[in-house]
Amino acid sequence: MGNIIQNIKKNVGWWILNKSIKKVKRDASFQNYTTAKNIGIIFNATHQDTYETARKYIKTISDKGLKIKALGFVDSKEVLDFYQKSTYFDYFSRKNLNWYSKPNNPNTEEFINTKFDILIDLSIIEDFPIQYIVALSKAKFKVGCVKENENFYDFMLQLNEKKQLSFFIEQLDYYFNMIK
Repeated sequence: MGNIIQNIKKNVGWWILNKSIKKVKRDASFQNYTTAKNIGIIFNATHQDTYETARKYIKTISDKGLKIKALGFVDSKEVLDFYQKSTYFDYFSRKNLNWYSKPNNPNTEEFINTKFDILIDLSIIEDFPIQYIVALSKAKFKVGCVKENENFYDFMLQLNEKKQLSFFIEQLDYYFNMIK
């Protein structure tokens, strides 16, 4: 019975998201580290190792003089203790989702409405709350790895068997530095 209810919630969430996408207006254009001024980064921050990898990557690109805003999704009721307060980071958790998993708090709304030059989705697996934000984002250039619902991105990387965040970040750096 629980599986049926979860499937109903998931299907309702996707139906509402697909309806909402049609209303999104954005100025899509190619960007890289040289042309971008502000970058949004969204990631699943549930596990400390993923959080640490994302935090190091964010520091690396902020050292290039780029303005960064990061949003982490913590797949639990509460944000965990290992997260450091930072001017770059905001978080949301399951507590901030409605019944069909739509993110519902001021941090996520602000993130969606910010017109980032680049939005980088560092999540390796499909997370509906993250995909909801990416899909509705007003970012000019959306980047992520190939997932089941991949029509939200302007540029995607195929990870094949190396589904690790560190490998994805290496590939991002390679392509962002190669493409001018």
